[in-house]
Amino acid sequence: MRKRIAAALLALLALTAPAFAAFDDVSDGDWFASAVAWAESEGVMNGVSADSFDPYGAVTRAMAVTMLYRMAGSPAVSGGDLGHTYADVEPGAWYADAVYWARLEGVANGTGEDAFSPNAGITREQLVAMLWRYAGQPEAGEAAHFTDGGGISSWAADAVAWAAAAGIVSGRDGGAFDPQGGASRAECAAILMRYDESARPEEPEYVPDLDAIPRNGYDAEKFYIDGRGRLQYEPGALTGIDVSLHQGEIDWAAVAADGIDFAIIRVGYRGYSEGEIFKDAFFEANIEGALENGLDVGVYFFSQALSVDEALEEAEQTIEWISGYDVSYPVVFDWERIEYDSGRTADVSGVTVTDCALAFCGALEAAGYSAMTYGSPSTVNEDIYMDRLTDYPFWLAHYTEDLAVTEYLYFYDMWQYSSNGAVDGIEGRVDLNLCFGSLAR
Repeated sequence: MRKRIAAALLALLALTAPAFAAFDDVSDGDWFASAVAWAESEGVMNGVSADSFDPYGAVTRAMAVTMLYRMAGSPAVSGGDLGHTYADVEPGAWYADAVYWARLEGVANGTGEDAFSPNAGITREQLVAMLWRYAGQPEAGEAAHFTDGGGISSWAADAVAWAAAAGIVSGRDGGAFDPQGGASRAECAAILMRYDESARPEEPEYVPDLDAIPRNGYDAEKFYIDGRGRLQYEPGALTGIDVSLHQGEIDWAAVAADGIDFAIIRVGYRGYSEGEIFKDAFFEANIEGALENGLDVGVYFFSQALSVDEALEEAEQTIEWISGYDVSYPVVFDWERIEYDSGRTADVSGVTVTDCALAFCGALEAAGYSAMTYGSPSTVNEDIYMDRLTDYPFWLAHYTEDLAVTEYLYFYDMWQYSSNGAVDGIEGRVDLNLCFGSLAR
């Protein structure tokens, strides 16, 4: 059994917390939902209460510089640096450090000799100008093509042109920028998120070391189809199924009597859009039924992790749910890209997915379980890099025509070869698997 013991990862599990607390006034389908989630998770903006974000609320000058100050990491501002102070900024005000940081860094000046006007509403052009200065006043390029471009103040023209060219700002109805219009909290969140994304350095393309990945050593001549119409391998491959709530109620005695040796059972999953973690509704019934009828059992977690922290959160929850059960087969990290518009994993890189796989598997092995990764020929070395995962067994998903032997080049310890299996005790179709050798502890 390939092993990677990463006991230190367990200590990180306790630090993991959900990244985004939902607000009653922010719905999944709102154009600003992802921006609000980003702003809240990055600590740039908070809700106005525990349950409300107030997306259409006005933003003041104090709020605007505070957002940028937080993006900068909230550096300390010492009293000796202040020099001239503003009469309308109390030293103990919640925004005082941000106001003076903004002046010291050239991000925002006052509205007069002694005033900052912290409670005045921020306009769209003022917000963009502050962000432009925060970014170091990058070159503007061509003038922005807004229908009301002539109304943009001269001191903001370069900033608006830069922000428009970078995709950080867009127009309002009719292609107008509305430079003197107020910026809402939702608009601020969106503008700052787009800036953060545009300023983030591109992740270098990862080139896997294909020579480091063990090759598939199975003899194609030893695969055959048995009397039940199932694929077998000689000598001694084991036959298994993987199940979830989609199979409904299962008669596990009938399953065991129909030649099934093991079951990989979904323990839980993370949602596609908001990212909440759920236990599979049939997990307990399935694992208890399988074990009571003599089947060896493994589990899988359907991951939509966007970061190592989220992968560790999934691992921690999995460990909690499977504690007390005899899980002798591996615990599987099953990450699958969901590419529709609201799918949270659409743009995650393969490097990040592989980091998540390593974190999840390391945590499970540190807790005393075997761990395994999952993928298909189309996702290997695209969504998940096998040269970094050779310490762990691999579960290949590849459905071939007429159960032909897979031509996948690299190692695999288990093969999910069909999603169209028929097994006594299960109504409808079920995935069929072959396990080569024993993955049991």
